[in-house]
Amino acid sequence: MRRPFLFVVLTLIALSSSAQLLWKVSGNGLEKPSYVLGTFHLATESMIDKIPGMEQAFEDCDIVVGEIDNEAMMKEEFQTAMAEFMFAPPDSTLDKLLTDEEYALVEQEFNKYFGDIGMNLQVYNEHTPNIVRVMIMAMRMVKDSLNYPEFQELRDLAGGQDLAVAKGSGMDRAIQKRGEKMGRQSVALESIEEQLDMLRIPISKQARSLLDFCKNPDILKVQFAQALAILKAYMAQDLPKVHAFVSDPDIVDAEAIGALRINERNLNWIEKLDKMIPEQSCLVYVGAGHLLGDQGLLQLLRDRGYTVEPMQ
Repeated sequence: MRRPFLFVVLTLIALSSSAQLLWKVSGNGLEKPSYVLGTFHLATESMIDKIPGMEQAFEDCDIVVGEIDNEAMMKEEFQTAMAEFMFAPPDSTLDKLLTDEEYALVEQEFNKYFGDIGMNLQVYNEHTPNIVRVMIMAMRMVKDSLNYPEFQELRDLAGGQDLAVAKGSGMDRAIQKRGEKMGRQSVALESIEEQLDMLRIPISKQARSLLDFCKNPDILKVQFAQALAILKAYMAQDLPKVHAFVSDPDIVDAEAIGALRINERNLNWIEKLDKMIPEQSCLVYVGAGHLLGDQGLLQLLRDRGYTVEPMQ
């Protein structure tokens, strides 16, 4: 009788210990601990102070380590580099990627949102399908989102910020700025070039994603509901639930937004972190979806011999 009860208790303890966003990394000869924080870009700066142990992590760390340099993304060089992803190769313009019927479908959806201001899809024929999809999505958000209660609740929880905000703003940028204000050096795990590489999606997949988006006028309602569920789980600091959401291919359309390549990126990051943390105490902040799993950062750190435990 005791064994099933003990199993349940141990399971609950394991789950509760994973229901944390901030983790301490020690042992393996480290003179000072480092910290790993899971973030979510729709969470507001106020979320930082609700996470147990954050004050100590900021005080202890020598450097703050994010996925990217959030400030660099605001500079002209990054914006110029982004232009590469706006235009399709000459043999892959919209009218060549799509059949006549498919082009007519996209044009009808485009005209629904841009026709009344005199914009024509033909002008964007040389742009990539992803650019056209983002344009339609942005206008759908402006014109249709107020019809969805999920949108308003999501926006309220996100502090009223723009829900199309680029990754690197919000909570992540606030952590970098707070660290720098405290005199901590800011380091990025990925270069701008590596970040841009994730946007290099095969143009045929972009075209399919554009068609799917145009065929489903209510897809934003579904996406708002999914984002709302993830944000609520994150604000409850329920890391396993966040991980389950972002690992679900029915929720995260990796092909549409650029293959997230979570495991691949984690393996690249662990090589860099394994060199950083013996030299200085790091406050590492990355998307919460990168933390759990067999190839999550927490397990990869354990595999390297470090002790990883939740902050209380």
